[in-house]
Amino acid sequence: MHLMMAWMRLGGHLLRALPANGWRACWWRWPLLLLLWLGSGLLFLCHALGFLLDELLFRGYRRVAVRAPVFIVGVPRSGTTFLQRHLADDPAFTTLTLWECLLAPSISERYFWRFVGWCLAPLRRWIGRWRWAAMDRVHRLAWQEPEEDFLLLLYRGGCFLPALLCPGAERYWRLAFFDDAVPAPERRAMLAFYRRCLQRHLYFHGRDKRLLSKNPSFTPWIQDLRAAFPDARFIACVRRPEEAVPSQLSALRPVLRLWGGDSVAPELSERMITVLHGYYRRVLALRGAPWVQVLPLAELSRLDTRGWFRLYAFLGQPLPSGGAVALSDESRRDAGPGHRYDLAEFGLSEAGIRQRFVSVWPHP
Repeated sequence: MHLMMAWMRLGGHLLRALPANGWRACWWRWPLLLLLWLGSGLLFLCHALGFLLDELLFRGYRRVAVRAPVFIVGVPRSGTTFLQRHLADDPAFTTLTLWECLLAPSISERYFWRFVGWCLAPLRRWIGRWRWAAMDRVHRLAWQEPEEDFLLLLYRGGCFLPALLCPGAERYWRLAFFDDAVPAPERRAMLAFYRRCLQRHLYFHGRDKRLLSKNPSFTPWIQDLRAAFPDARFIACVRRPEEAVPSQLSALRPVLRLWGGDSVAPELSERMITVLHGYYRRVLALRGAPWVQVLPLAELSRLDTRGWFRLYAFLGQPLPSGGAVALSDESRRDAGPGHRYDLAEFGLSEAGIRQRFVSVWPHP
């Protein structure tokens, strides 16, 4: 029921967002809206069936304990993806991939798609040739790559992403202020759904694994996640605001252009800056907490074996066999975003950003 309600609400918000960039763009948005809505509806139905089958065939997943999960949070465009993918190479961790988030949140669906993947194995090299080049310069997407598991909350109406396509939908924007704007019963329901998804993931991949999650959008969820998972550890990645803000705004362009927008509208830019300010404020408030490690991008890109040892000690996790955690030169380059952006494009200046964020970023 919750899945169908989330789907119907998404369709209504997308319909109201059609003329957002002028009626001339509607001719392009109509087929995209239809494809997105019908496609998501089919997925939601498949997921509802998958969840039902889980309760019939794999009900033991409910007894799986999510022990000491690691949550990578903080500010977008600050090395969170790099850190997730580096830690995911450690076999002690398990993290969700893009195909699991979008196609198979249930155990039943994972077994189904694993069988489909086995059947299509001879075609894999041709299937993998298509790339979304514009998005790859911002955030590399691939079915088997670790991804942000807040995508699971699309099926519960708890994912922030639709706000980019439906900027007038306050329901999605309030998720960016989760701890302040979302009523407690709704927060508890979303976290209960999320826990079930994590239990399914561990049931499928191994109960002995440690769950690794990366979601900057979970920054306003930190206190609620801490209450739901008292033994969790949080790594909050941060970056100088005058770098993170324009990088985040420029990262929106591929999606907005696909949806028919030529640029980041001033209203959307202002709302995103307000959201990011809130992220910085929450990270600053948690500095010094024994269960939070604040990791600036400048430090992440310079981590050596000793630095990784300290990070693993904070997580209470033994180093991988042989302690092979030092970064290669290529890995260091990948620690920071590789795309280019221009502050002036968004009507911003470094001095203006510094002034706006001075209360939450008092560091040089």
